[in-house]
Amino acid sequence: MITSPWGNRRWLVPRWRSLSVTMAARELAVPYSDEDSVTSDAMSADLEEKISNWGERPSVVSAGELVGAALVEGREEQAVEAVGLLLSPRSSATDALRELAGLTRKRVGPESGRGESSALDYSQVKHQWRSRTRLHPAAALAWVELSLLEVISGRERAAKRCMSVALQLAPNNRHVLRSACRLYLHFEDPGKAYDIVARCEAVRTDPWLMAAELSVAEVAERRPKYFGRGRDLVDDGATSPSQFTELAGAVGTLELIAGRRRKARDYFRKSVIEPTGNALAQAEWASPSFGNELLKQSYFVEGREIEEAIALQHLNKKEFRSVPDACDAWARTEPYAVRPFELGSSVSALIQDYERTVGMAKGGLRVHPKSDILLNNYAFAMANLGELDEASRILDRIGSRDGTAWVVSEANRGLVAMRRGEHDWGVALYKKAINEFRRRGHSAGADIASVYLAREAAIARIRDADNLVKRAREAMERAGTKGYEGVMEQAERALIVAREPGARRANAKEAGM
Repeated sequence: MITSPWGNRRWLVPRWRSLSVTMAARELAVPYSDEDSVTSDAMSADLEEKISNWGERPSVVSAGELVGAALVEGREEQAVEAVGLLLSPRSSATDALRELAGLTRKRVGPESGRGESSALDYSQVKHQWRSRTRLHPAAALAWVELSLLEVISGRERAAKRCMSVALQLAPNNRHVLRSACRLYLHFEDPGKAYDIVARCEAVRTDPWLMAAELSVAEVAERRPKYFGRGRDLVDDGATSPSQFTELAGAVGTLELIAGRRRKARDYFRKSVIEPTGNALAQAEWASPSFGNELLKQSYFVEGREIEEAIALQHLNKKEFRSVPDACDAWARTEPYAVRPFELGSSVSALIQDYERTVGMAKGGLRVHPKSDILLNNYAFAMANLGELDEASRILDRIGSRDGTAWVVSEANRGLVAMRRGEHDWGVALYKKAINEFRRRGHSAGADIASVYLAREAAIARIRDADNLVKRAREAMERAGTKGYEGVMEQAERALIVAREPGARRANAKEAGM
């Protein structure tokens, strides 16, 4: 069996993308009110200084500083001439700086970019940022960028070392803190991720850091400190919607979990007024809880970083064959993330595209070699492809018995046994998994395991197959697990074939087994 693709709760933890994409999404902008954005032409002293330096001493250095400051404050029009210098054919600007300039040009032009467009491979980009940290060792954001590239390269110690330098240089910088938080979540240390964001002074007033504190607290099993303050900040409405998009989504998630659906819906609606891609994905994840769609279709056409939201939308609409492709696109935008591979491989296995399941599982295990979800999906697919010894070896890599993954692996050991002809042992393993799911209060897991047991019993034509199929059908209809209808139909077709006079095992294969 596979872990249900609907079973995992999503938290609105910070995304970690390149500095250029983060700037383009205006996540580094200073929070301001809607009234200020319309009536005030004031700019920060820092931006004024950068404009002055550019005017007095135009160069690649002053142009780069002006472009960065203009992007942060959402005043890209102030850097048009500097962009022209950086993008000119004779410019000595680095590729990373040219990318920032290109994003700035898109922001002031008629069209806005939707994501990162650099065609450079990661080794080249990493070399550039390593050179920048050597030339400018006090540049905290350069260390963050290098840390991200080390994560993508699978170098945990190097990534943590770079992030440690960035935290020492800029302990209250929003981008540094959110990136550090995501780094330690990636390496399965949610306690440290939470401490980094919760202990900084800036979290008391910064809606982006508040959003991270609320979400990471749940992952780390801590009590969030700023729920009331965050809720008041969103309700007050003094900050631009683009600045509290993730905070509203984080508050809405906690309200939903607490059972306050009406309040949750209100906060999710506020979160998508001017959303980030992360807030869009959270709202799409929450949509089924309200019995309606929170997001207009236009979001999926005009939005930025929408790949995860699209994958979740296909899942919610049970458009299963579209999910793996959407997960591939999502993985390209978050190359260090394991979740697109977990979801994509689960749905591929659900629709019995086992070759695709194997490919996505292998890709995800390169990112996260210890993902029990991927190991189970990989083993399940290999067993269905007839590679029973390999499936057993993969299942042996699941060591811990604490989580749901171990119970799923017991059912998959039952699958391997059934396919080897060890029917009594296979049924016993499936029933062991079913009973353990029920003992843990996981009724959906027990029902799913029952469906897969029924399929194997029908294919193997064991004596109790009719009863097992009947009970699985009743459980599925009672629980509403419609996503497994294909598996259930496969079991019922196998029973029909088995009842035919003189039927042979080959007939079962012709019926789609």
